[in-house]
Amino acid sequence: MKMLDSLCIGAMVRMTAMKDKAKDFVKSQDGVSNVVATIIILLLVVMLIAVFWENLQEWISGMMDQIFGTTFDDSGL
Repeated sequence: MKMLDSLCIGAMVRMTAMKDKAKDFVKSQDGVSNVVATIIILLLVVMLIAVFWENLQEWISGMMDQIFGTTFDDSGL
């Protein structure tokens, strides 16, 4: 009987420790908000590039004209 009691008490102690570790793990999940913020920033950058795409093509063409002294065909961009 003593052996069963000690096994039961040991199992209860381990379960309580596991429950506390699970609670601490759930509370420490602050990294998820950082991932979401990074994805939102990337989406904003992509949207800004899409909005200003024509201006970027003109700017790149102007830069290439100045660098190489020739015209730059931006139809492939």
